Amino acid sequence: MALTRNTKTMISTVECYDAWSNTYDSDGNVLQLLDNVEFEEICQPLLNSTNRDGTTPICCELGCGTGRNTIKVLQAKWFIVSIKINRDIIMIFTCFCIVCR
Repeated sequence: MALTRNTKTMISTVECYDAWSNTYDSDGNVLQLLDNVEFEEICQPLLNSTNRDGTTPICCELGCGTGRNTIKVLQAKWFIVSIKINRDIIMIFTCFCIVCR
């Protein structure tokens, strides 16, 4: 009887997101659907309730993905600093934000 070995390959988080970047917003990921619902219920009211004193609120978005939520923050007239660790998604993010503005 031959023994088989299970081998595991470890890759970095950046490599995982690079591999996922082509289908990030279109693969039917249930977590993104949940994120959309929660953003509308929790974040959107906050975005709409600030900026009453004439100053521009600032948001730092860690892990901005392709910019789905970034656009919502910008549309609420906030200044936003978005941070992402991988090149492939940041290129999608940049194109998405340019098109939506």
